[in-house]
Formats: sequence, C-alpha cells, structure tokens
Amino acid sequence: MKKSQLSSSVLLMVLSFLFCVSWATSLSSSSSGDLISCLLSKSKNVTTISQLIFTPVNASFLPIWQVAVQNTRFLKPSTRRPSVIVTPMEETLIQTCVYCAKKHGYEIRIRSGGHDYEGLSYTADVPFVMLDFTNMRSIDVDVAKRTAWVQAGATLGELYYKISRETDTLYFPAGVCPTVGVGGYMGGGGYGNLLRKYGTAADNVLDARFMDVDGNILDRKSMGEDLFWAIRGGGSSSFGIVLAWKLSLVPVPKKVTVFILNKTLEQGATEIFHKYQYVAPNIDRNLHIRTQVFAEYIGNTTKKTIRIMFEGIYQGTTDTLLPLLSRKFPELGVTREICEEIKMVQSTLVFWGLPSSTPTQILTNRSAIAKLNNKSKSDYVRTPIPVSGLRKIWRKLIQNDESTLLMINPFGGRMADFSETAIPYPHRAGVLFQILKTVNFNGQPSDTTPTSLRRIAWLRSLDALMTPYVSNNPREAYSNYNDLDLGVGSANYEEASVWGERYWKRDNFKKLIRIKAKVDPHNFFRRPQSIPVF
Repeated sequence: MKKSQLSSSVLLMVLSFLFCVSWATSLSSSSSGDLISCLLSKSKNVTTISQLIFTPVNASFLPIWQVAVQNTRFLKPSTRRPSVIVTPMEETLIQTCVYCAKKHGYEIRIRSGGHDYEGLSYTADVPFVMLDFTNMRSIDVDVAKRTAWVQAGATLGELYYKISRETDTLYFPAGVCPTVGVGGYMGGGGYGNLLRKYGTAADNVLDARFMDVDGNILDRKSMGEDLFWAIRGGGSSSFGIVLAWKLSLVPVPKKVTVFILNKTLEQGATEIFHKYQYVAPNIDRNLHIRTQVFAEYIGNTTKKTIRIMFEGIYQGTTDTLLPLLSRKFPELGVTREICEEIKMVQSTLVFWGLPSSTPTQILTNRSAIAKLNNKSKSDYVRTPIPVSGLRKIWRKLIQNDESTLLMINPFGGRMADFSETAIPYPHRAGVLFQILKTVNFNGQPSDTTPTSLRRIAWLRSLDALMTPYVSNNPREAYSNYNDLDLGVGSANYEEASVWGERYWKRDNFKKLIRIKAKVDPHNFFRRPQSIPVF
C-alpha cells in the first residue's frame, strides 16, 4: 500500500514538474502545474488518469489537438492551443476537470467532434482546458421504444450507422455531414434532410444527461424545463456540459428515392431556381430538394457559367415521386433514369458526395472524410428572390476564383408548425430556405495569404450584396454556423444583441440570458458569442 502511494506521488510530481517547466514562462495569472496536480490528486487511479491528460510536453498532445481541428484553416502556428487536453472516459473526470479549472482560473472549451466553423471548441486567447469527448461516444438504440441515448462524443455518422444496424425503418432527423459531433449539434438546433417532415434535431430531443457548473449531473426532470429548453438550440455549452442526449427516432420507409441533376444558365437555371423558391418550401413534406450553386468555366473555354445542382430525397417510391414532380415542378425535368431507391442510411452517403454503394461503415471512420478548410456565413430567405436579384448574385459568383459555394436548404412543412419560441432555434414559419455561403482556402498554405484574404473580402462583399434579398430586423443567422464577423461584444445587451438577436431573435435571446444568470451566474462556461451574464 505504501509503495503504491509512493509511486502515485512520484508520478504526480513528475508530471506536474514537466508541465510547469514547459509553460511557466507563458502563463502569469495561474499555475498550470497546480491544475495538473489538482486533476491528478483527485483521481483514485493516477496511472489511468495520466493517460487521459495531455500537455504540450506529451508527444501525443499535438496529434490529439490536430485531430480535433475539423476546419484546417486553424492549423497554423499562430493558433492558440489548449494548456491541457483532457479526454475523459467517464463522468467523474469531467467533474474533476470543472472543479480544477474553476479553482485555478482556467476556461473550458468543450469538444465533441463537430465542424465548429470558428474553431471555438479548440482554440482561445486565454489559458484553457480542452475537454475532448472522443472517448465518450457510446450509442444505445431501443428500436421498440424508438429512442436512442447518444453520448456527446459520438458523430452523426456513427449514430446513423448504429441505427441502421438495428433497423431500416427508423432514423434520426439530423444533418448530412457524418463528421458532425452530436454533443454540440443538438445544442444549436440542427437541421437536415428530414427537417420538412420532422423539424430540427433539437425538436426531437426527449431528455439529456447534463453537468452544471457545480458538477451536478442532471436530467430533464431535475434540471427543469427552462434549462432543458435552453440547451436545445440555445448553445448548450453556454450553460454546462451535455454528457448525452436521449433522442426520439422517427419512422422512415425501407427505401427512399434520391436523385441528382444539374442545370446551367444555358439550360434555364435562373428560371428553374426562381420557381424552386416557390415550390420547394410548399411541396409534399416527404420531399426535400437541396441545391448547391457553383460558378465554373464552360469546358475548356474562358467563359464562366452558373451550375445549380438539385439534390432530392423523397420518403417514398419513384412511382409516387414522378407524378408529384410532374404536377408541381415539371421544369426541373426529373426522370426515372436518374432516380435511385436506396435505404435511408445510404442517402446520407449520397448527400455527402459518395456513391450509394459505398460500405456504410465509412460513416464511422472519422479520418476517411475530408476536413473543412473554409470561412462561412449563413442567411435565411423569407421572400422569393426576383430574377433580377438572382442575376446579380450569379454575376458576383462568376467574379470569384471558383473557391465559393452556396448551399441552400428549403424549409416549410413541419418547420412552420413550431412556434419560434418552442425551443431557442427561431427560424420557423415564413422561412423559405436557408443559405450557407462559403469560400475555401484550397491551394493556400493558410487563410492569411493575399489570395485567402481576397477570398474572405469577396465573401463579405457577397454578404453585403445579398442584404436586400434576405431576412431583416433582424437579419437571421444560424448559430451552429458561428460567424465572428457578426460581433463578439457582450458587456451589455446592446452589444450582445448585435449577434445574439441574429441567432435567436429578441425574445429567445433575452430568455436565454435570464436562464444563464440562474444556472451559471459567474459566467464560467464562456467563449466568444456564448450567452452572456450582465
């Protein structure tokens, strides 16, 4: 017993010493060695916990951090990295992490594996602990009850694969990107190909396992309906740490129908898209037609055109889909030859740009799918854009160096059934579609080269050009597509409302602030654009 205690003490001292040597010169306001000592001293098994805590002196520190960086524009020397990375395997270490971070003056960033467009879960300008949920990703599907408990570190791809191994007639209405982390995704609302039939992902959350600022573990009943409301779409990491979500699975047919077709300006793309704005949000809820808009050269010429890709998924057969489109949208020109009937899980592959024949197990392979390398902005459209406006947008896209993409998802259907205050996610009745505008930095060593900076400036000018055609008062934006260009001030409501009302609208934002003041009055869980405390 004495020998075991001695060994633990020696290990604790060695790890603390090494960490202090590495970081003593860079941290003046708090002692990182004290943080490590705190984490280790509160563990019953120092050897085990030492394998879950990583500091810059560990050879594996940088690779673990780099894996967490899903947007590669942050993989540059100037990016501020964590002081400590903690990769818990169970909840007691998370409680210890919260306690020690508070005690020694560190902030916490919660990393569940998603895209995180502004890198807020793995970088900060202050000493911080990155709490990485990569080891907590279990998924328990109950087909009979149509539910699933999913730990925060799981990805959507892993969830879809797990459901598909149990049944072909249930799914979860979330996004099409397999690498998005479940933990934060539901916290921002979450949308995907089933939103017109079942609403957002957060609309289909039944319960949660949640840790508050004092380390208490709560469920829906013990946290109360206000906090449960807030974490489903209001940015859950502003209030505490979601450990797991209980999800309601929704029925889907054994086979769904998908199609993909492209239209260029020369093929009438402008007129077809103009009608799309009227049809897609109002057509049968079983049909979702996403579009992607590109500017590209025509063959080997120096002339550019606009190409619009229409990607459809229908909860039914080709035999039912074709008459529907013939009545409502014949201009699109969908034929039987381009339709394919596949399982719902295969549709996730198709919308991610993979053949439907790809083995579905790839959805669980986080390294098999390319990371992002971009800057993005979002908008919501409530009035159809006139042809003259579309032509202005097309001309702007043609000026770009082929680094841009517009991705458009129609709303309507079930989304209009919910009040905008049902959960914090407010973009409901009246929204025709959402637009994601993005530029990539492909071919550039960083996002600060002259070419990259021109691309960012171009994106901002596109954003300005679209002002007359998108929602206003406020100009709405999607919180999961966080955009620091909107502002980060939070000293008072006037400052915070500049970005907060765009994400959540006034009533929801004010309610989120009131709830935050109750559950985290000292604003421990904070980051740029987190719910403030005044």
